[in-house]
Amino acid sequence: MHEASIRRHAAVERVRECLRELHGVDPTPLGRRALAAYHHRFRIKSGWRLPVDFGEPHPRHIDVLIPEGFPLVRPQFGLLERPPFLTWPHVERDGSLCLLANMSEFDPDDPAGVVVRLLGKSCTLVRDLLEGGMVERDFLDEFLTYWRYDRNASDGRLTSILRLERPSREIAVWQTTGIRLLGDTEEQVTGWLRNRYGDKVLRPSRLQKGLLVWLDRPMLPSEYPRTARDVQVLVERCGGEAPRLLSDLVSARQDSIVTVIAAEGRFGPGIVTASIAPPRGARSCGGSTAPLYDGFRPSRLPSGLLVRRYLGSDPVVRDEPARADAPWIHGRGHDLRTERLTGATVTVLGCGSVGAPVAVALAQAGVGHLNLIDHDALDWANVGRHPLGAACVRGNKAEGLAAKLRIDYPHGKFDAFPVVAQAMLAVDEGTLRGSHLIVSAMGDWRAESQLNDWQCRLGRPMPVVYGWTEAHAVAGHAVAITPGGGCLRCGLDRTGVPHFRVVAWPDERAVAFEEPACGAHYQPYGPVELGFVTSLVAQLALDCLLGKVTRPCHRIHAARRASLTEAGGRWSDRWIDQYPTMTEGGVQVEREWLSGTCAACSASKIA
Repeated sequence: MHEASIRRHAAVERVRECLRELHGVDPTPLGRRALAAYHHRFRIKSGWRLPVDFGEPHPRHIDVLIPEGFPLVRPQFGLLERPPFLTWPHVERDGSLCLLANMSEFDPDDPAGVVVRLLGKSCTLVRDLLEGGMVERDFLDEFLTYWRYDRNASDGRLTSILRLERPSREIAVWQTTGIRLLGDTEEQVTGWLRNRYGDKVLRPSRLQKGLLVWLDRPMLPSEYPRTARDVQVLVERCGGEAPRLLSDLVSARQDSIVTVIAAEGRFGPGIVTASIAPPRGARSCGGSTAPLYDGFRPSRLPSGLLVRRYLGSDPVVRDEPARADAPWIHGRGHDLRTERLTGATVTVLGCGSVGAPVAVALAQAGVGHLNLIDHDALDWANVGRHPLGAACVRGNKAEGLAAKLRIDYPHGKFDAFPVVAQAMLAVDEGTLRGSHLIVSAMGDWRAESQLNDWQCRLGRPMPVVYGWTEAHAVAGHAVAITPGGGCLRCGLDRTGVPHFRVVAWPDERAVAFEEPACGAHYQPYGPVELGFVTSLVAQLALDCLLGKVTRPCHRIHAARRASLTEAGGRWSDRWIDQYPTMTEGGVQVEREWLSGTCAACSASKIA
């Protein structure tokens, strides 16, 4: 016998013996038909039926279900005597009991104990359901779960970028073969589609109108709309402008009317849809008058009668859209930073191996608008530590990165400027001035000194974060120059060399390798080492956007000492002097950035 089968057989016997001790008799084994009644993801191999006294005239029976893979898979439990489906929460269609997972209830070395604990939890659940107090509360708190159980469609194309907030209102609906998109306005919908799929998807237009209905509380299963008339009743219950908007949509005689039903649950808002199609046989294939227009020409049918006939007994399509709105993508609707970040504009100067990952991280964090500036093309040698891959080789880095981000985060705005930073300062200064934050990852002292002088000259209207690596990415730096004062030059010498460096290189030949070409230097580090540095820069950028950084600061990442030694370096004297307890590395530190100590700061004060 296979080892897993032996283990499973022994575990089942231990459970059976434990149940016999609890009840005083051998538990009744479940036959093949009883086992087949349960439709579990894990195939049920065996089980027992136990009578349980809940203080009623007759006992109810709970089935203990042993799945294939036990004891490495949790046992399941089912209730035999139960009301119709969706009368009770936490009881699935086949009678399975939905028990919240708890790590203490999974122990492969104590299968009998697991069964006993979960059996007790099952009995408690049934007892609570019989008492009735939890029934309506749990249906309302977890209304999306029970709607999913009862929906009659599951269209993977249905996607929502709606703002989930009051009031009830008219919405925009885009319906094509590839996607059905729900948005607040035509502009929002077409912008999202253009980012995600390009302009071709917008031709020809498939835009229609729909209705968002905001309820004061979620629906109970008994209130789920099954017919067009049920939707009308729900809309009238909502009140306000909703009934009139629904009537207007009926009068427009669209292919369908998508009604989005929204309500606040225990952990936030949720949405479902009920789509109404024109009544069956609204027009016959021969063009004769159908019941919808019975007694009238289509153009002469009174609006009130049209609404009554349209919103009749025909069934609706109940579904749930996938949420793709920014608050959901960036924090499941519970990240308080999202609104502030979504409204922020960040300009990233330099879209190389530091700037590009930082830009991606900011987009993932929810920054709504990124200006990406880089004049350079992606080369094959860049691909190994750059977010862009082979498909973008020989293309401009800024343009390729913007195109990628538009596809990945179509709710955002990503603009590319394939120029050098100095050109932005000379001919498009407004883009920089309109930013809430500038991130410089150019690695070019001439360009960064001009940016620094520009920021000082304007009185530091927004923070600027500078990021760079030391050789082999064994150390990385992120410096924030804030409106409070100071500048980049305060911590660098006249040639752009930082006063504070983490690593010293006894052999300068270890600092860079050289291709068999004049001036073609490189360092063979990869994206893993670089990831610590780009995360450092991105975190400082977010802290600046969120108002957490008000004075110039300097954050440093120092790699593990083993990485440093392998690359041929050692800790600098200044690092050892200031951080004597951190010589094992693998740390991040924050230190003060000198302020007002250079000529640039003095000149800005005079100006």
